[in-house]
Amino acid sequence: MKFLLRVCPIALAALVSTAMSAAAEPLRDPMQPPASAQPASAASAPGERGDAAPRHIVAIGKTRHLVDQGRRLSVGDLLGDRRIERIDDDAVWLRDAQGTQRVPLYPGVTRRAAPEPVPSTRQTTKDVPR
Repeated sequence: MKFLLRVCPIALAALVSTAMSAAAEPLRDPMQPPASAQPASAASAPGERGDAAPRHIVAIGKTRHLVDQGRRLSVGDLLGDRRIERIDDDAVWLRDAQGTQRVPLYPGVTRRAAPEPVPSTRQTTKDVPR
């Protein structure tokens, strides 16, 4: 019993000091990534020529449209200070005073042809004589 009377106040003091130091730090949102994983402010800045990269391309019939901030833009419309020259499946061609530039919808992604399927050598029930 004497042991408990000596140990309990020490444990209680340690618990209180830990709780006080934890209360001094602001709580962070558990749904947000830690500050070390946040992208740099330059990564979220607009593109080289002052416009943000296109995000969505919508096809209506055979006509493609670029969706920018909820507006549907077509060939000939302005995206910022640049005119839309052409809309492909995976990129938008923009023209300004410096010339025409291809702005990919998915930078770093390249299209490749799918490999040819290998014919199966497995015998099916249709191939077996009856």
